[in-house]
Amino acid sequence: MKWRPSSLSGQLLALWVMALLLGHLIAVLALSWWRADNISIHPLSAQAMESRILSAYKSASRAPDIGNLLENMSLPESEFYLRSAPQLTDDGHWAAQEQMLAQAIQSRLGLASNAPVHVRLSRVTSLEQGRQDRRNWLEKVFRSTEALAVDVEVMLPDGRWLYSRHWPTLVPAHWSRVLSFSLLVGAVPAALVALLFERLVMRPLAALTDASRRVSRGERVMLPPPGGPGGVHEITQAFNDMQESLIRFVHGRTQMLAAMSHDLRTPLTSLRIRAELIDDDALRHAMINTLDEMSSMVEETLSFARDEARQEPTQDVLIDGLIQAVVDAQCASGHEVRRTATLDSRQSYRCRPVHLKRALHNLIDNAARHGEVRVASLIDSAARSLRIEIDDDGPGIPADQLERVFEPFTRLDAARSTHTGGVGLGLAIARSCVRAHGGDITLHNRVEGGLRAVVEMPL
Repeated sequence: MKWRPSSLSGQLLALWVMALLLGHLIAVLALSWWRADNISIHPLSAQAMESRILSAYKSASRAPDIGNLLENMSLPESEFYLRSAPQLTDDGHWAAQEQMLAQAIQSRLGLASNAPVHVRLSRVTSLEQGRQDRRNWLEKVFRSTEALAVDVEVMLPDGRWLYSRHWPTLVPAHWSRVLSFSLLVGAVPAALVALLFERLVMRPLAALTDASRRVSRGERVMLPPPGGPGGVHEITQAFNDMQESLIRFVHGRTQMLAAMSHDLRTPLTSLRIRAELIDDDALRHAMINTLDEMSSMVEETLSFARDEARQEPTQDVLIDGLIQAVVDAQCASGHEVRRTATLDSRQSYRCRPVHLKRALHNLIDNAARHGEVRVASLIDSAARSLRIEIDDDGPGIPADQLERVFEPFTRLDAARSTHTGGVGLGLAIARSCVRAHGGDITLHNRVEGGLRAVVEMPL
């Protein structure tokens, strides 16, 4: 199963969420392990510790019997007790850091600089103290079994001592709640941005994709300029400009072909009249046959050019009915054609029906020269295509000639004969019509003999 979303907006949302998670992870690591190789306590932990000492100091100063309250104020990261005398001694390992913490506590409590405040830093293990392991996962990864303990003694106004032990953490206890809220709040805007992106960018691109498919089927589609980012507007305008250029190019070539074919009629007619005046019967018949063949070529080319120039509109048709109409027309003209597989009679397909019928007529005409023709039609759901197969019982075509027969005016002895009236344009015109629908025609020699023409067009 692929974890990556298939749509562009889904991938963008996934990337945003990953970036959000990565950003929070970097922030946690940066704030949690800042100067992790030194004994210095992280500022966030120091501030939390000072605030708790201040609350306990004020409470103990106002109430003589404060023992139960201090016990209730104790947290997993801070424990408070009352003592009658100080017990901390300076071991000299981290004197500078301990002095800085003592001064910070004095300042936070509003005490004089000479007020008695004792601070001792030490590294201990949970096994040594017989306590529950209070370290978070970062400390367990980076500091093995050791944890940092901070012992603080502050003299109260009544002469008693407020003792507290603190376990500074790399990630303060409240951070899990902050991160869960931050991730949720950050993910919602990311989702909203993804939806906005889908509306401003993906919808115009989806419309462009649909328009491209319709253009490949011979339709003319002019997209309105969308709002939103300028890049999408430029892509849409470029698509419209490209379509106009292609239409002008194809129309120009088609009109030139039609004009050439039309103009060839006059000299061919003149040559035929002169050929009729030749006394030699054999020469006269040979020249007339050649001129008739050339006239057929010109008429086929002119007919094809006229059909192209008309620019038949694309429309939704019942494709099974269209195929059946072609089969019925072929049967009416004397060909033996039957259908071996049909489609749902309600299946519609968007095409240029006259052009598609012309392609099928040409393919069936080509196959009918060799006896019975079998036509099968089906929907390939996996490839999302319409497939039409036309089989004959002829001798087939050499493998190296399967593509060459689609070239204009190409005739192979095994497949055609000049006596059948073909001029070598039928397959070329059929492929041109099918390709105008975004599809293609391929020929295959069947194992059991004969040729199979396969028409595939996208749904």
